[in-house]
Amino acid sequence: MSVVSYEQLRTELVPCVLHEPPDGYVPVPVTERLAQAIWFDQRLKRDGLQTADGRRVRVVSPGWWNLEAGPDFHRAVIAFDDARPQLGDVEVHLHSADWQQHGHTSDRLYDNVILHVALWRRGEQPVMTATGRALPQLVMADQLDAPLDQLYDSIDPENYPYDLDSHVGACESPLKSASPETIAALLEDAGLARLRTKARRLTRWIQRAGIEQALYTAVLEALGFKHNKEPMRRLAKQLPVTRLRELPAVQAQALLMGVAGFLPERTVAGRDEATRRYVKRLWDVWWKARDEFAGVTLSRDEWRLAGLRPANFPWRRLAAVAQLLAEHWELWPKIADALVSQPASKRAARLTALLTDLEDPYWSQRFSFASKPQSKAELLIGAARARDIVVNVLLPAAVAQGRLLEQPVLVEAAENIFAAHPSLESNALVRFTAHRLFGQRVPPRLLRTAVRQQGLLQVFHDFCLNDRSACQRCRFLELAGQFAAKQATL
Repeated sequence: MSVVSYEQLRTELVPCVLHEPPDGYVPVPVTERLAQAIWFDQRLKRDGLQTADGRRVRVVSPGWWNLEAGPDFHRAVIAFDDARPQLGDVEVHLHSADWQQHGHTSDRLYDNVILHVALWRRGEQPVMTATGRALPQLVMADQLDAPLDQLYDSIDPENYPYDLDSHVGACESPLKSASPETIAALLEDAGLARLRTKARRLTRWIQRAGIEQALYTAVLEALGFKHNKEPMRRLAKQLPVTRLRELPAVQAQALLMGVAGFLPERTVAGRDEATRRYVKRLWDVWWKARDEFAGVTLSRDEWRLAGLRPANFPWRRLAAVAQLLAEHWELWPKIADALVSQPASKRAARLTALLTDLEDPYWSQRFSFASKPQSKAELLIGAARARDIVVNVLLPAAVAQGRLLEQPVLVEAAENIFAAHPSLESNALVRFTAHRLFGQRVPPRLLRTAVRQQGLLQVFHDFCLNDRSACQRCRFLELAGQFAAKQATL
C-alpha cells in the first residue's frame, strides 16, 4: 500500500504551476501567493503597464493585502489612461480564466473590484462582477521587470504581508525618532478618543430607546462579529428588549431564534431525545407568537456562517443573550454596581464575569441543532469575546450614561478601567496599522494595553482608511508632530 505524502497532497490542493525557464534550468513552482507578492511589490514595468485591451495603467497603490474572505487587495488606487485614480479592490490569479472558475462572477464580495490581475492569460472570457460590470484585466507575464524564475528566487512569499519593511507607511521613518513614551502617550490619547467616539454613538441610542435597549442592541451587534453585525442590529430592532422582559431563558430563546430565522422544523425525527424535547419547547412558544412578527422575521440566508468557529455560531450567541437577560434583566444596574461598588482591582473582572458566567442546559454543550453534545461544556461567550465587549460596549455605555445622568464618578471609573485594561486579542487591523506605523520594530511593550490597541484602530479609521493618496497627503505625521511638541512642553 502506497503512502500519500504531504508533498503529493500539497501539489493537488494548493494551486501551483511548474514554470519552465527558457534555458531549461530547474522548473519553479509558481503559486498564487507568489503572484500576489509580485503584484504587492509591483515587480512590473510600470512605465508601460497596460490592460489586456490596451488601456494604460498607473498603479498609485497596489492596495492592502487582505487575509480574510474576499478580494486579495483592498483600497488599491489605480488610474486608467488619463482618468482620475480610482479606489477599489484588486483580485490576483494565476490564470485569467480563474475569475470564472473560482465563482467570483456571482460573488457579491467582489463587487468593489476595479482590476483583475492574472499572471498568465488563459481563455478570452470577459471578467464580470455579480452586478454585470465588466472589469479591466492586467496580465503580468509579459510586463514583469525580471524573468519569472529570477523573481521566484528573490521573493519569499512566507514573509508577506507583515514581515517586510518595504511596505510600511510614510509615517514609519519619521516615527523612528519619537521616544517610546511619546508614541505610547499618542496611542493612549487616540484610544481615549475612540472610547469617547463610541460613547457618543451610544448616547444617541440611549436617548432614542433607553439604556437597556441600547445595551441589548450593542451587545447583540458585538456578538455578530464583523460579518453578522447588521442582522444582529435588525434583530434587536424587530424584537426589542422590552418584549423579552423577565421571560425564562428558553422562552426568550424561542423568540430570538424565531425572529432570526434559526428555528428548525417542528419535526426533528432522527435527532437525539434532548434535541427533540428542546425544539418542542421552542415551538410551544413560537407558534403562539409568530403572527406577531409576520413580515419582520429574518431569513437564514441573511446570516453569514462560513468561516465561523462552531462555538461562535449566532444561535449560540442568541442563547447567551437569552440567559443574560434571564439572569440580569436590567443590565445597567449591574454595570453601574461593578463600576462604583467593587474594589478598583476587581471592576474589569466583574464586568467580564457578567458575560462569561452564563450556562444553558442545551447550548453549553452543543454547537448546532444537528450536532452531538460535547463531552466538555463550551462557554456561550468566551473570555476573549467578553473582554472585547467590555472594552467596546460596556465601558463606552458607562461613559455615555454617566454623562447623561451627570454622574462623573461613572465616567471616571469607566475611563480608568479602559486605561488599565490588558490588551485584547490582536486582529488584522491592529497588525496592519502597527506595521504601517512601525514596520518590524514595534516596541515589545507598546501594545500590551487595550487602550493602545484601540489607539491604533483610531489612527487607522481616522487616517489610513480615509487616505486615497498612498500616504502622500496623509496628515497623520502632522498630527503626531504637533502631539510630540505639546508633550515636550509638559
